[in-house]
Amino acid sequence: MTAVLVTGGAGFIGSHVADAYLAAGYSVAVLDDLSTGRRENVPTAARFVRADVGSPEARDLLADGGFTVLNHHAAQMDVRVSVTDPARGARINLLGRLNRLEGARRGGVTRVVFAAAG
Repeated sequence: MTAVLVTGGAGFIGSHVADAYLAAGYSVAVLDDLSTGRRENVPTAARFVRADVGSPEARDLLADGGFTVLNHHAAQMDVRVSVTDPARGARINLLGRLNRLEGARRGGVTRVVFAAAG
């Protein structure tokens, strides 16, 4: 069975993405720090890991988790926070992304789906 990691899977979009993968028969894990997402949004059939996307735990989960697909929806998307604390935005959106991609590279992930706007 193909294993998928959905980052930001406790948010509105990420949780629906996780639902769709589960409905299609995939094994799903959700990574979210719950800073804006809600635990009750995570599908009950998905494995839940509470961690910051920039943490060693998140990187190691991808490196060691046997995932084929990384579907990335975790982000700091509040414009006000980006203005008042740009370092936080960069840590989550830039360094966190690099952390996940490094874990994916180490773990042999073959497909990355990246949600972006703008």
